Amino acid sequence: MDTTTAFDWAGVVDYTKRSYCLPPKTQYELPGVNVEDHLGIPVACVPLWHSVVTARLNVQRGDSIALRRAQSRLSTALAKIESIYPINPGGILIQVAYGLPYFKHFIPQSVTEKLMPKAIENGKSGAWALIDSIRFPKDPAELVLEQNDVSFHFKSDYNEHVSDVMSALFQPGMYTLNGIPVEGVYVGDLFTVTSIRRGFAGHGMPRTMATRLGIPGGEKIPAGAMLFMGFTSSHVHGLAQGTLPSFETIPGYTDQTPDSYFAHGTMMHLSHIAIDLEGWYSLEHQGRLQRMFHVRRTEGPEVLSPSQAPDTVTFKEQLEKDAKEHGLLGHNAQMQSLTRLANDTTTAYGDHVPKGTVLFLRQDFDTVENPFEFSAEGPMNPTPRPGVHFIGFCPSAQLFEKIRSEMDSVDLQKKYNLRDENTGFTKFLVTTHRQNYLEPSRSYRSFPLAEMI
Repeated sequence: MDTTTAFDWAGVVDYTKRSYCLPPKTQYELPGVNVEDHLGIPVACVPLWHSVVTARLNVQRGDSIALRRAQSRLSTALAKIESIYPINPGGILIQVAYGLPYFKHFIPQSVTEKLMPKAIENGKSGAWALIDSIRFPKDPAELVLEQNDVSFHFKSDYNEHVSDVMSALFQPGMYTLNGIPVEGVYVGDLFTVTSIRRGFAGHGMPRTMATRLGIPGGEKIPAGAMLFMGFTSSHVHGLAQGTLPSFETIPGYTDQTPDSYFAHGTMMHLSHIAIDLEGWYSLEHQGRLQRMFHVRRTEGPEVLSPSQAPDTVTFKEQLEKDAKEHGLLGHNAQMQSLTRLANDTTTAYGDHVPKGTVLFLRQDFDTVENPFEFSAEGPMNPTPRPGVHFIGFCPSAQLFEKIRSEMDSVDLQKKYNLRDENTGFTKFLVTTHRQNYLEPSRSYRSFPLAEMI
């Protein structure tokens, strides 16, 4: 039998298998990320270069055929990219999330009311687990609460991978990816880009970039720090592992189950936060350590990755004791009663998770943009400004609101008359933009629910 015409000779060499990682069902899990030993503390070695693109969808509302066509095009484009690059930090990692406007304006209410995850309130399902972000007590008056339809997060150890993929997706023309000419990847006509946000994390980049650009306080950043504020943020024990941030994994947060449409999806919060580096580093090491973690920490300046294991967790009673006896609250301690499990728990998948395990995941990265590389709102300030593009994942927007409110600790500050500089580190931060998103599973990363209409 003649099989020569059926054989895929173009696929004889599968470039992705040079460093192949089986893609997870979630988008937020990062295949291929190795773990380093920081003086006995396990730390995830996150991708070095990052870029977030936010956009509005250029599809007429109510045009189900156009939306399904867009779904097919984006799905094909992402698959082509991932057939060229390994799905790991040495290649490219892509995450796609959707804002509330997408679900309200492009998906019929009959579909969303049936399938959208709903937060559990007082033991019963209530509002969607994706709601608009709010203005928190210590946010500035000029904060922008964004209303984008979609957000793309690209990350890689190689900046050119990120830039090349972004160009091929959003700019018409002929492109090569990983040295290979590609067609059928452009989807830029489907979107109006509203912002481009670039940055980095790890490999001593914060100090290098800050000193090179003459940012005040930059010379005081520890040489090996992965982020501007010095301390490591990717402790293995400080990041939710596996599918813990998903809607369905920990019972009691949403009505989702392992069989739900949005299983393996999660709520994502995206914000930009400017950092007062000069003010932060005017504090001695011990002052920064205690404001980052809690007042009882004693590690020396050579330790940038203090343990985040379950036995270090601060729960509500201890937090109040810190405020009462020491007049100082640590940032991590402020939120751990909500970001960590208060009891031993069995997940929806039958896994037993001990008390103190973290269920919140962060994938933030530093930036010197002021605040973005590009914004549809108008010209950006060219003066470099240290900041962080914060990205966090948890089972519901309602839970995130509670966590972020604890970061301000308004009630405890008032109760114990705490100075602003002794209430975590919010005094050194200025948030400029916020938005909540729903990040679906990999299976539904291209215009979720479009196939239902």
